[in-house]
This record gives sequence, C-alpha cells and structure tokens, in this order.
Amino acid sequence: MRNRSDSGTAVFLMEMIAVVGFFILCASVCILAFVKANSLSCLAKDTNYASLAAESVAEIWKAEDEEGLEIRFLMSKDGESGIICWDSRWNPVEDEKAADYRGEISLAGDGLVKEAQIRIRRLKDDRELFELDTRKIGRH
Repeated sequence: MRNRSDSGTAVFLMEMIAVVGFFILCASVCILAFVKANSLSCLAKDTNYASLAAESVAEIWKAEDEEGLEIRFLMSKDGESGIICWDSRWNPVEDEKAADYRGEISLAGDGLVKEAQIRIRRLKDDRELFELDTRKIGRH
C-alpha cells in the first residue's frame, strides 16, 4: 500500500517551481522595460539640452558673429568649421577630453547672406542629438 503523506508533495513542489519561474520571467520583463524607459528618458533630456544649446549658439552667432562664439562658448577653429565642447552639465569647456558633448559649426557665405549649420553630438556613443541650419543677413 502507498503512503498518503507524500502523494501531493511532488505536485505542490512542481506548482511552486512553475510559479517562481513565471515570477522571475515577469520580473525580468519589467526590469528590461524600466531600463529601456530610462534610456529613452536620458536621450530625450540630452536632445532637449542639445536643441537649447544649438539655439543659443545660433543666436550668439547672429548677434556677435564668430568672435562671440569664441568668447562665450570657447569655440576653437578646425579648418572651415568651429568646434564647441560641453561637459555633462552643458557648460562650455576648452578641452575635448573633458567634454561629454561636441558641437560642430560649419559657416558658409561671404556675401550679404551667411549660413551656419550646427550639429551637436553625444561623445559617449557618437550619437547626433540635434542639427540646426540657420542664416543671417550680414552687415555692411
């Protein structure tokens, strides 16, 4: 004759293993969702700051030309384009090694109308965050 005390234990143990496995699966899906949400939040924040920085660069360029960019944003020249670097708090820095973000300003036009293309990249993954094309009418 079989012993009645062990008849339900194996079934209960299998049910508990299935429940714990399902819980682990759900927890891992939730953790992945939170990690993805955090990544998207950081990207949105960086894109927002990059758009504000590009607009500031454009306004200073329109008002004060290249000299204003060199003074206010510590812009350095790299051939035809200018380079502006920012740290993690979006403060301009001179040294690109200390920078987290990099802006490239391409200037064109010698006549009455001048154009600038501003591109801002995040250096840790070399992702372009924002691009702005602008133009101004030069002074006589």
